[in-house]
Amino acid sequence: MSRSVLIVILALAAVSVASCSTANAHKPAPAPFVGRSTTLDVTHGIKVLTNVQMPDGFAPISTRPPIWLREGDEIGIVGTQAGHTIMYGLGGAAWRTGRILAAETGPAAAEEGTIADLAASPNGLTLATAMVAPGGNRVDVIIRDLIATGAGNVIASFNGQYDSISMNWLNNATIALALRRHPEPLESGVNDETLKSDPDQPDVEAPPNRPDGLQLIVVTGAGSVAPLKFSCPMSALSWSAHSVYAVGQGDAGAPPVIIDRRNSTCTKFHVPVPIHVLDWDPDDEGAFLYVGPDPSRRTIGVFKYNIATGAENLVGVSTGAAAFAGSSNTITLGNQKLRFRMAIDRPEATLLAQVAISRPEQSELDVKPLGFDTTAEMLAQSTMEYSKSADEAAMQVYAPSLPVPWRKLVTYSLKYDSAFLLAQGPARGAVTMSWSLKGRWLAFLDGDATAGTVMTVLVPPR
Repeated sequence: MSRSVLIVILALAAVSVASCSTANAHKPAPAPFVGRSTTLDVTHGIKVLTNVQMPDGFAPISTRPPIWLREGDEIGIVGTQAGHTIMYGLGGAAWRTGRILAAETGPAAAEEGTIADLAASPNGLTLATAMVAPGGNRVDVIIRDLIATGAGNVIASFNGQYDSISMNWLNNATIALALRRHPEPLESGVNDETLKSDPDQPDVEAPPNRPDGLQLIVVTGAGSVAPLKFSCPMSALSWSAHSVYAVGQGDAGAPPVIIDRRNSTCTKFHVPVPIHVLDWDPDDEGAFLYVGPDPSRRTIGVFKYNIATGAENLVGVSTGAAAFAGSSNTITLGNQKLRFRMAIDRPEATLLAQVAISRPEQSELDVKPLGFDTTAEMLAQSTMEYSKSADEAAMQVYAPSLPVPWRKLVTYSLKYDSAFLLAQGPARGAVTMSWSLKGRWLAFLDGDATAGTVMTVLVPPR
């Protein structure tokens, strides 16, 4: 059995720290941390704009970072509560005024059902929700104007059961909805031969034609739906900067694929197992970074792939954190000496955490140490959010510690060539983060349903 590259996150018992003083004691030095989320202590001196406690029982979803809406006036927070997916909007002074933007049940829900996907328009003014109706035989797309009141309205419906439902905005007026229909067996006693070639049988109504594949939904005016038929099955899509290409990232029921809208083609990707697209090159429409398995499928790496040429390059070993940093340059969290064999054979070996900035046009590779140790196992769990406006990366990194690994939130500024530890604490629960539109602020969500969840917005030092 191959060894897992994932970190085992253990529960942490609460620890209280007592202190005492005497009348003759010297004044103590300032505490190293002054801000607090649920599990993380914010480094002394970093400006915290807000801490907002989420409702009891709310838990973050690890794949859903905070969403900046209405030019930063509101932050969308997606998680689970009482067994249902819910999205809150936090706005007003210090983002402390809350409202429900999408829900599966209750008076704030546009309709009851199961939320399959959520996506905000590029300008942050409109929210789209893909809702599976009770019974699972219909998908409704609900549009909500975030400036107006009300839970929103259904603008398109698709009958049938689907194994994959994903949604992206191509622009402020168009949604790409990717559907993979669940196979529907013919009714008992009816087969293809009966339907097609037996003249003595009475006419048999064929099974209904369920929508399948990629649906382009125009939300302005009267609205419209334009189906695009491709020969390959859909999975969660990631779109290029100008929506020319999309990568179906694959899942248990479908392999990864590449969609070319310009030529109306869909082809299988050369990696047959699911991948995760991290970023698209804004200067080269067909180049993207993805996390995928190494050749032995026992660990992972970050790869850069070019659709036009088919060229592929290894960017990082046993890491989940990389991004494009402009002009086809990349920034990657990892270790320069780490190789796939070492990551497989010695996943718990101590390594120095490093950031590598690759500039292919200049044939340059700058490697910057972050000042603490990690392991290949922990690097595989790392994440990165990159602000192209600020040229700054925010990274979630893990370090060896007992009784549980230690989580660190670190930023690295390419402009100032400097790294800062923003916050740290025991690796418990989930942490998600995202940059504001201009990269001035970083929001992160921290916690779980038991310990509670807090949203923090801070100003990274530069």
